[in-house]
Amino acid sequence: MAKQLNASLAFINIPSDQPEQSAQFYQALFGTELVPALSDQESYHATISDDGIDLNVTARHSPQEATTPFLGVKNLDQAISTAQSNGGRVVWGPEDVTIPDDDIEEYRQAVREVDGVEVRTNKLGRAAIVADPGGGQVGLVQLEEHAHRHFNVGRHYRPLGDYRERIMARSRQAAERRGRVRGRRG
Repeated sequence: MAKQLNASLAFINIPSDQPEQSAQFYQALFGTELVPALSDQESYHATISDDGIDLNVTARHSPQEATTPFLGVKNLDQAISTAQSNGGRVVWGPEDVTIPDDDIEEYRQAVREVDGVEVRTNKLGRAAIVADPGGGQVGLVQLEEHAHRHFNVGRHYRPLGDYRERIMARSRQAAERRGRVRGRRG
């Protein structure tokens, strides 16, 4: 009997020393708009499939950081333990993924409007990057319930239809309302 994967792809993170220029590059390359993300650091994002997968361009955390797919897991601590017991090691985290205080109300309103869900925390989830014994890296993220629909995980693991367009339009509006343009926070 085939086993089901205990994780699902949530997002792909592309670290950059110049996030704005990289976002423009990927926007041209993939033909999709990357909008300023609700983040403490300069970063951009786009939902790139109806499967709930995001493409993120963020400031590089360390010189060794490479493009990393992040897989949504049910229990981050358990996934890290499994990685370590199989010869892997943690190279970053675990760390909370949070929405900045000055953006949380905008985020709560967007999730309420688009998903009909109340957000009671500024936490998106917890994440870590693990390396396998051969040096390959993968990100692991345990998402909060309010983020499940966006990333199509948990009970929301199903096709999303027009969700991609709705959430991207809402992200653009939020960025414009907050005076955010590439490379500058308002």
